[in-house]
Amino acid sequence: MKEHALFLQAAFPAGETGYRNRANCYRESFEKVLWQTVRLADGAVGEGVLHSGEVFTEFTVTAEQQTEKLTKIPIDFRITQAEKRLRAGCANSMDRRMAGQTSQLNQHVLRLLSGLIMFKKQILREVTSCRLFTANYPLLIEHIIREAQLYQQTIAALEQGSCMPLETVGETEQFWNQIMMEHALFIRGMLDPTECELVETADTFAGDYCRLLEEAEKQNCRTMDGLTEKTLEITKRYRDFKEAGAEGITECGIRSVILPLLADHVLREASHYLRILKEERE
Repeated sequence: MKEHALFLQAAFPAGETGYRNRANCYRESFEKVLWQTVRLADGAVGEGVLHSGEVFTEFTVTAEQQTEKLTKIPIDFRITQAEKRLRAGCANSMDRRMAGQTSQLNQHVLRLLSGLIMFKKQILREVTSCRLFTANYPLLIEHIIREAQLYQQTIAALEQGSCMPLETVGETEQFWNQIMMEHALFIRGMLDPTECELVETADTFAGDYCRLLEEAEKQNCRTMDGLTEKTLEITKRYRDFKEAGAEGITECGIRSVILPLLADHVLREASHYLRILKEERE
């Protein structure tokens, strides 16, 4: 969410001070929350999560430093360095004090999310009615609204002690396949037109996930395993493509309008989805 706010802030014209300032406020608020979360998470995170590449990558700190330099938006990369030092542990051993702190944190995040989602929706309305310019695609704004809403539903469910919002394998894969497809569409559109091979590869991945979404509508519980396996193989290749992209962008070897931190952001999300798919298969 911190990075969503940064991407919104960076894409507004310099004269849109009201929108830029609001995005900056959310960025700062979520940065503070992330610091608090990292401190609480030490010793209470699954080892699989820490080693999945969804929390940080080898490119994250460099991408943050480069993005700060390019956008002039401050980024506290010490958080990523602290994430790298996190120790795995069993959250089931959480004591009453930590449980209270976590619940308090969740309530604070829910309040922030409510405001951020409304802000994103306002931006989308203004952009689609031609009253506001941003360098972000309307689809990208819809995309980050959906991600924020899933996060909101997840925290609310945890606070209520109930199941996660995406309760079935099919629902989970539908959501993340759409997210992955849209990433490919954004990447395709933000690459320089001369990057013909990369544009074609991104377009191929967009088509792959589009077909997975279509196939999922025809599946039932008995045939879902085969589709999950297919999704897993595509996502492995896609993660590798994004990894190469993040490396190329941070090394200034790819012509594009993709911020280094955005390249790292979508790589981490692919790694997150890959872990989910592997856990489903197990």
